[in-house]
Amino acid sequence: MIIMKLRMLFFRNTRKTGRLPASRFLSSLALRRRGAAPFALLTAVCAMAFGECLPVTGDRILGSDLAHANLQFAALPPNLTLGFTPAPGMTRIFAAAELTRIAKANGLVAGDSPEVCFAIPMRRLTPAEATGAMARSLPAGVKIAIVEMSSSDVPVGEAEFPLAGLETTAGPAQLWHGSVKFTATRKSPVWARVTVTQEMKAVVTNKDLPPNTPIDASSIHLTTWTGPLLRERVADRLEDVLGKMSKRAVKAGEPIPLGLLNFAPAVRRGESIRVEVNSGSAHLTFRAIAEKDGRDGDSVELRNPATGKLFQARLTGSTAVIFVDKGTGL
Repeated sequence: MIIMKLRMLFFRNTRKTGRLPASRFLSSLALRRRGAAPFALLTAVCAMAFGECLPVTGDRILGSDLAHANLQFAALPPNLTLGFTPAPGMTRIFAAAELTRIAKANGLVAGDSPEVCFAIPMRRLTPAEATGAMARSLPAGVKIAIVEMSSSDVPVGEAEFPLAGLETTAGPAQLWHGSVKFTATRKSPVWARVTVTQEMKAVVTNKDLPPNTPIDASSIHLTTWTGPLLRERVADRLEDVLGKMSKRAVKAGEPIPLGLLNFAPAVRRGESIRVEVNSGSAHLTFRAIAEKDGRDGDSVELRNPATGKLFQARLTGSTAVIFVDKGTGL
């Protein structure tokens, strides 16, 4: 009688809340009914009444899963799909009537079968597992410290923390969104608040660098730099930086990202440059004014100061070369 009442109360709770039955249900029952019976006795009665849900790890509940739960179904095709696996923390119960229907549909003779419960196995993700997954997404030389992480149970599976899930924040700790992959197509979200520090060889600024200004040797040095994780590749050779310009300002003590660097212009707007004109066997040189900045190989607009006319020429170093047809005026 007690077992029957427990079974009815248990399955009513399971269908209503979707929670895993045995241990959690009995824990709450023992807390509500402290004087009724010790928790150990309730656990023993539970084992007699129904037991824990059986673990299922794929996207679908198969014939092989039901065969493991009840030998009367051992003859079922192992890959026969009986239903989808439940969501994490939920259960899928095959009632006696449903089991009888499955048996008849597959030509099996099955006696009275008790309900069968399936659930995704759950556990707590450990800091060591989370740290290992994070390390797989980071370059060498990066140190990780977990400040806080999600504490709820997650499905048994492989933890993943892609670099795209690491938020960029001004504070010392960053929020990192990850997941646990527990089937071929399903993941459960997890998170951790971490500090990430990186140690690497880098070209670092000695002073604040303004944008679009050639960088000289007095402005930089090569060192072993330690700081927060950088998403961009940084310069690790002085020759990668010297003579170039940064597209934006860089503060003193910061590494210089390679993506920020541009070659310094060979000619700046307003400068007077030498122009070589070639027209057949005729050669002419004169000076013109650059209307914009230009680098070696660029085609730039120039102005003849004597006539005021504008024309295009291609830069070769700091000299502009132009080939003109007969009759072209400069």
